[in-house]
Formats: sequence, structure tokens, C-alpha cells
Amino acid sequence: MAPARYSLGAIVLHWLIAAALAFQIVFADSLEGPRGPDLFARYQLHKSIGITILLLSLLRVGWRLVTPRPAPVPGPKWAMTLSGLVHLGFYIVMIGAPLTGWILVSTSDVRVDTLLFGSIPWPHLPVPQWLGDPAEEVHEILPKVGIALFVLHVAGALRHQYLLGTPILARMLPGGRGKAMGAVALAAAIMISAVVLGKIADPKGAMAAPVSSVETVPSSVTPAREETAPVEPPMAAEDEVAEPVVEHEINEPQEPRTWTLSPGGRLNFTAQWNGDPVNGSFSKWSSTILFSPEALEASRIDVSIDLTSVDTGDSQRDGTLTDSHFFDTARFAKASYRATRFKALGGDRYRADGTLTLRGVSKPVPLNFTLTITDNMARARGRATIDRTRFGVGQGDFSSTAEIAGPVAISFDFSATAKD
Repeated sequence: MAPARYSLGAIVLHWLIAAALAFQIVFADSLEGPRGPDLFARYQLHKSIGITILLLSLLRVGWRLVTPRPAPVPGPKWAMTLSGLVHLGFYIVMIGAPLTGWILVSTSDVRVDTLLFGSIPWPHLPVPQWLGDPAEEVHEILPKVGIALFVLHVAGALRHQYLLGTPILARMLPGGRGKAMGAVALAAAIMISAVVLGKIADPKGAMAAPVSSVETVPSSVTPAREETAPVEPPMAAEDEVAEPVVEHEINEPQEPRTWTLSPGGRLNFTAQWNGDPVNGSFSKWSSTILFSPEALEASRIDVSIDLTSVDTGDSQRDGTLTDSHFFDTARFAKASYRATRFKALGGDRYRADGTLTLRGVSKPVPLNFTLTITDNMARARGRATIDRTRFGVGQGDFSSTAEIAGPVAISFDFSATAKD
């Protein structure tokens, strides 16, 4: 004989999937409109919930095949046919929506690795690129179909419970053998909770950690005033040379000193995304420094930056920055900055007129810095502002400055030891 109620496993899977679907549909609204720095975290959570729904749905299908379930509620042929179609439609939505989303991610021009809940790697599907467009259309339609099915499903259950007097609601709720109103209240609480969570969920705080802008420096170096590096208008146009405040003529050039970087230096950047700052840094960079305030004409600085070492505190965003739309590290693994012209601006302030090479494009970039030298130890701190669009950083949809601003602030802070 068929059981009177669904098994506990079927009940748990039913309500887990129902709550996840409600959360997913509501949370998807946060992916529309102006995008901000938390975009990758939101898409990451959206993908994580989607794959979870897919796995739970497949498990539900398997459970349905091997576990006895209550007999269908008898009724008119049209009602039983509609009930069967609604249940079939739910399985199409539960499996089809996350599957088309998976295809969409796998065929996207922006190749971003998927990490379920920020920690479990999930592969891309080996599908042809042309599947992306139809998958996107289906992925947008299925949630609307799901909402319509939900309305029909609830209406049918309430019809049986209250119009026909069939206690159908208690079959799919744990402890639902009691009054129908208790079952209805529990079902409503589960779905309302999922909807509220979908509205208030903010994965940004959990997914992205801020990048520290302060590093430890040797105690023998005189500390300089702490500065931040907000995005500001360029201090001087990149193709122009501004007049210095004070310029010292070196009548008898001397040989510059050779400096070796000390551990603990930093090279940071700050971009603006819909008005919100995105802070990042590069953990791997090296330099050749020949510099003396008394030998500016003979001084030279060469910096090499490993672009694959970018870190913004969000692995999804970092993966996008290294792809062909931004740094394109497959072709241009390193950026470089070379300066051979320096001017003293008074006190411990200087300006370097150098050339930045990024994505194979070379442009002049002046930067201001302060230099404090104590015996054989020195600390340099400075900043510059570049226009990312001039170097081709941001292709396709990312080339527009409507969301990601063109100016990017660069800052550095490092200590060095003189070899001689």
C-alpha cells in the first residue's frame, strides 16, 4: 500500500529546494542595475545557490525513484493532468535554470573561475560558445515560469485542503499530522524567510577582505606622514610636464647610489566602481634603483611588476583582472615603469618623469614621491594617477567609464638599503 505521507527525506529535500528557489529568484534582482565592487561576490553566491539547487534536484529525482510516495489525489482528469504538468514543470525549472546558468558561465567572454561558497572549485562545462545566447534566454525565462508554477501549485493545494476537504498539506510537512493551519503556517514561514533572506543577503562583507595599505618598515628609517591614495585628477597631464615648485641645478653631477629593496614594501592601486573604491595590490614586483639627490641627472629607476600577483581581496575579481579584458597576462605577464628624469621639488619631495608600459602600450606617467634618507637606509613613498583606458585596460563592456572610472590611483611605499 502507498504511504499516507511523504518520507522524511522527500520532505526535507522538497522544502530545501523550495526555499533555495525563492531565495534565488528574489536575490537575482540584486544582480541587475548599476554594478559595484560587490558584483563578483553576488554572482558567486548566485552561482553557488544555483549549483546547490541543481544537485538537490537531482538527488530529489533519485529519491523519488527509489522511495514509495503517497498515491495521487483522485479528481477530475483535467485536474490530475494539470497537477502532473505542474510537477513536471517544477523539475524542468529546478534542473534547467541552474544548468543554463552553468552553460552561460562556461561560454562567457569573461572567463571567471567558479568557487562554490568561496571555497569549492567548480569546473566549466565543455560546451560550444554558440550555446551561450540561447542559454541566456532560457535562463531568464525559467524563473518566471517557476513563479507561475508556484501560484498554480499553491492554488491546487489550497483547493484540495479547503474546498474539497482533502488533508493534502500535512503530507509534505514534518509533524504535519495535526491541524491544517499549523501546516500552512509552517510552509508560509519557510517561504517568507527565504524571500527575506534574498532581499537582505549581502555577500560583500564575507567574500572580499580589504587590502591593507600599511606595511612595516625598518625602525632605522624615519617614518613619514601616513597618506591614503584616493583617486584624484592627475597631478599633471600624462603627455605634459608641469613646472616644479623648486628646481635645483646640479653643477657637478655625481654617481648615484645603488639601492636594494627591503622586505615589506607595497605597491597598491585604487579604482572607482560606481563611486565605491576598489583597493588592490601587487605582491610580486622588483626594481633596479640608481638614485642620489646629488646626482639626479644620472639617476635611474626600473620597476618590473608581475601582473598575475594582483590581489583585490576577491578571487573572482582577481581572475577577471588577469584575463584578456583587463591585464591579459597570457600575453603581457608583466608591466614596467622606467624613469630617467628627476626633479627636486623642495625638501624631501621629488618628481620622476617616466614611462609606464602596460598591455604592450607605453605612455609617459609622472609621479611625485618623498624620499627620506638616513645613512644607508631610505624610505620612498609616492603616488601617480593613470587613465586605464589609454592602456587598453578594460575591453568590451568594461571599456566604458560609466561604471569603472578611467583614473586609477597608484601608490607605493618601500624601504631600501644602499649597497655602498
